[in-house]
Amino acid sequence: MPFRQAHTASGKAVHLAESKGITINNLSLDDLKSISPLFGSDVSQVFNVVNSVEQYTALGGTAKSSVTAQIEQLRELLKKLKEQA
Repeated sequence: MPFRQAHTASGKAVHLAESKGITINNLSLDDLKSISPLFGSDVSQVFNVVNSVEQYTALGGTAKSSVTAQIEQLRELLKKLKEQA
């Protein structure tokens, strides 16, 4: 599914969850399939906060490993700057 369509489907899911008074991760698979038949049983992983954050492992990403690497880079930079002062 192209991003534009996925964005629309996500918006519909948010709207449906709000109209039902529940969080998006509590929508049933049938609810989600009413929005798009492309939703599968693995969709619960998409709406999981940990999985959502951990999927971005690239430089600057939100995964713990990426953030840890960025912190280490900043520590090294600060150490070099302190040595120069």
